[in-house]
Amino acid sequence: MGRRAWAVVGISVVAVGLYAVLAGLSGLVVPLIVAAVVGTLFVPVVDRLAKHMSRRGAAAIVLLGIVAVAIGAVAIAVAGIVDQAPQIKTEVTAGVEALREWLSGLGLGLASSSSITDGLGDAVGGSMEGFSAFLSGAFSSAAAFVAGTFVGLFILFYILADWRLLTGWVGSHLGTPPDLGAGMVDDATWSIRRYFSALTVTSLFSAVAISLTVALMGLPLALTIGLVTFVTSYVPYIGALVSGAFAVLIALGAGGVTEAIVVLVVILVVQNVLQPVLQNRMTSEELDLHPVVAFGSTIVGAAFAGVLGATLSAPIVSMVIKIKARVEHYHVPAAQPQSTAESDASRGGTAGSADQPRT
Repeated sequence: MGRRAWAVVGISVVAVGLYAVLAGLSGLVVPLIVAAVVGTLFVPVVDRLAKHMSRRGAAAIVLLGIVAVAIGAVAIAVAGIVDQAPQIKTEVTAGVEALREWLSGLGLGLASSSSITDGLGDAVGGSMEGFSAFLSGAFSSAAAFVAGTFVGLFILFYILADWRLLTGWVGSHLGTPPDLGAGMVDDATWSIRRYFSALTVTSLFSAVAISLTVALMGLPLALTIGLVTFVTSYVPYIGALVSGAFAVLIALGAGGVTEAIVVLVVILVVQNVLQPVLQNRMTSEELDLHPVVAFGSTIVGAAFAGVLGATLSAPIVSMVIKIKARVEHYHVPAAQPQSTAESDASRGGTAGSADQPRT
């Protein structure tokens, strides 16, 4: 028990020190983590293209494609939300007012929609100031943030181009037998790919299902609701709460209590029944996380690393579980039996060769 206690103390001290170092180098660590995850997901595409061209050329093409898709998606999302911002504000305000009247009928009080809207504006302003402060602390300035983006793209290119070299180096420097280290790297890669692939497919399914429901009911902002649902799905559970509340408020303001209840039921069924079942089937039982574990890891990840930690917490837990299983079932390869001559040589030779030097 004493040795275990000191081991816990030592591990805790090392963990705190490592966290402090990584937090101080967040301008490099955050782009590195993002580049590593994105590179892990898109290396198979580079492998296919590399069959027809040089690997550096394939990596450059994939990198340009990722940048183009990311810029296009952000531009479409921002333009759509900005163009519909007045309508979104109107519908949300109407939804809050309808909710206030409904609660008033039940004898419960709620502030007026104008005060809630003003409060939301103040909260958004405060959160933006806090977010700006976070970016300022993490990247020092907007210029440093742009520099961090270019650092991430630089690292991503070489991850795509030299994937085998980098993963081989990592596997051989884990302090484990080489075959075990290589297997641990493979497990980490497989877990991240399976998790994010399944999450993307199931998030798209949920977004389309909820957006179609809103459109078929004749409610406005169906495309915006689908976009918010898809983007927030990458933050487990918390994102579902945000997107669900947004969709229900829109339905309540544009339709009424009945429409809001229908949308709420559809969201609950899609995000809590259909999406988990589909995701579990895609990730198989090896990555099946209990909802309590996934939710708890999301809260812990958000507390230590913000949105990035909340997004990566579940795949990291899945990765650790799979690597732990590999380590537990690992057996050191049995040594090859030595021949009689080799045994004699290892002991310094036979009796008849006592003058020979020892090996």
